[in-house]
Amino acid sequence: MSHRKTTKKARAPRARAAGAPAPEKPLVLAPAAARKDYRALATRLLRPYAGVKRVPMPLDLKPMLATLSTEAFSHPDWQFEIKWDGYRAIAYLDGSKVSLRSRNNLSFNDAYAPIVSALRTWKLPAVVDGEIVVLDEEGRADFGALQQWKRTGKGHLYYYVFDLLWVDGVDLRDKPLTERRALLKQLLPEGSLLRYSEAIEEYGKDFFEMVRKSGLEGMIAKDGNAPYRDGQRSDRWLKVKAVERREAIICGYTKKEDTDRLFSSLVLGVPDGDGLRYIGQVGTGFDRAEQESLMGKMVPLQTRQCPFAEVPKVNNPVDWLRPFLVCEVTFTEETRDGLLRHPSYKGLRPDKTILDFNPETPHNALLIAPGEEATTLKRNGHPLKLTNLQKPFWPQERIRKGDLLNYYAAVSPFLMRYMKDRPQSLHRHPNGIAGNSFYQKNMAGRLEKWLHTFRRVSASSLLPKYFLVCHDEAHLLYMINLGCIELNPWHSTVQQPQHPSWCVIDLDPGDNIGFGKVIEAAQVVHGILDALGLDSYPKTSGATGLHIYIPLGQRYSYEQSRQLAELIARLAHAQLPDTTSLERDPQKRTDRIYLDFLQNRPIQTICAPYSVRPRPGAPVSTPLHWSEVMPGLKPEAFTIKNTAARLRAEGDLFAGVLGRGIDLNHALHQLEKWTK
Repeated sequence: MSHRKTTKKARAPRARAAGAPAPEKPLVLAPAAARKDYRALATRLLRPYAGVKRVPMPLDLKPMLATLSTEAFSHPDWQFEIKWDGYRAIAYLDGSKVSLRSRNNLSFNDAYAPIVSALRTWKLPAVVDGEIVVLDEEGRADFGALQQWKRTGKGHLYYYVFDLLWVDGVDLRDKPLTERRALLKQLLPEGSLLRYSEAIEEYGKDFFEMVRKSGLEGMIAKDGNAPYRDGQRSDRWLKVKAVERREAIICGYTKKEDTDRLFSSLVLGVPDGDGLRYIGQVGTGFDRAEQESLMGKMVPLQTRQCPFAEVPKVNNPVDWLRPFLVCEVTFTEETRDGLLRHPSYKGLRPDKTILDFNPETPHNALLIAPGEEATTLKRNGHPLKLTNLQKPFWPQERIRKGDLLNYYAAVSPFLMRYMKDRPQSLHRHPNGIAGNSFYQKNMAGRLEKWLHTFRRVSASSLLPKYFLVCHDEAHLLYMINLGCIELNPWHSTVQQPQHPSWCVIDLDPGDNIGFGKVIEAAQVVHGILDALGLDSYPKTSGATGLHIYIPLGQRYSYEQSRQLAELIARLAHAQLPDTTSLERDPQKRTDRIYLDFLQNRPIQTICAPYSVRPRPGAPVSTPLHWSEVMPGLKPEAFTIKNTAARLRAEGDLFAGVLGRGIDLNHALHQLEKWTK
């Protein structure tokens, strides 16, 4: 890929392609362009792919999605484009048959027929990705005008195309972005409603400053070497916002008594766990026509049931709605309580539903930009200096320290449930998995003032130790910056240090036994727990074993927890005497699975759910459905590269571990009867 240096062409004067004044009338396809044989041109351009197997046109694709980034950056391998304020659309061209589809596979053919006509004139079998926009007289995309375009015809309608996914039998999705876009630029007709979405290389910070000054929404940064991964949200495509903007669910509307408006404000929420969280009201941004249009959509959704678990404090009576409509709002900032300040309505998102809703919060944003060496940011009101971000932590996999921080920031809303207020045993790898590591428990005299610690005096020493306590996300990221690849929290919290939250049975295989036998042992343990009527939750260890958690609800002692684990382990060993062991010495059980019940003691630790492990491949200790604990399970398949996406798709499978807990006394009584 060619790297453009500081030139006039590379630095931003391409603004006319993104924000230049629109022509008085939309251009139509010129006769010369219409006569051009694009298929013949494609045949010539595709000669380097002569050995590539031809495949049918892929259908029903979902677009590749960008991850939110908190700041602009420059990088020689990346391209930077305008973030268009419109509807994402994939176009399928097959002769006279053209289909223009939304991100949820809804047809745009009727709503934006002129674009379909322009695509039909292209006469090239292809699949392209782009954005439908309406430009105002200043050349800026106007989302509200786009929504009203079919009714009013106002504004200049275009389809900005930025990717070529398939052309004339050749699937390009595995090819680098630069290669796909080079073909697209040569094949896209000029002088039509179809426009090539220009990009610059390398100078992302300069480009973003131009975007910001032009009043545009933001920029998209794309790794020039990235393949196209349809349906995936990738950190090789990033979006950087110049304007604070987010999607929200319309959960109701209010109306003041002394107004002739159809409604006064919309009540907004966002998905949060298994329910909805209130984020405020929006009362500006809609004219009479938009209010009438919205009322037509809201009235059929009216319900007496408030969609929030707790009815929010709203300044006027609310007509509640079933949470179906997705809208977009701008705002100035978000309060600590998660409420939007000065929100303004921008329009509905008929191309999106609550099912694929992705709230763009700091947790969903990329913490570390590509190429960044160091940064200082605030989390939970505390300054965090993050350093050596480009240091290789997994040299073979090309995973850097910054990637590790990005992973933990992404999963922290779930991970913190199992870390918050728990003392930590730090296992530090300051130079990654290839360097030396060391354990650190006592943090006395080494901490910044805002960090929390827990004082403990052991029976064997009169000197106290001060354990770092993971109080919030700032503490978590502080630990990762120290080189803590894996996380090892206590089973109990500082509030109840003698009462563990869970009991754990660690299935730890020797060197000479396969993982299939570990699955067999886990199934036996599960059967015993089921027979006792006890809830249990499995996860991969992130290495070669499995961990099985039993919720205790901080109602019992460590000794009671250990007794429970030991009795279950002995029953499982009795059923599998040839493949399991209660022997602690690894040398005496190389061909056995150690059923470790001694983890259930004070200050003992085990890697947390969603913890990365310092092993080749960057595996993650991943919660599982019991239905997944079957022959064929591959624990190494869960890594730093895919676990965050799995978590978003599956939810937190370990949530029940922090529930009220089992009746341990009843379980112990039953087990004692079984073992007599």
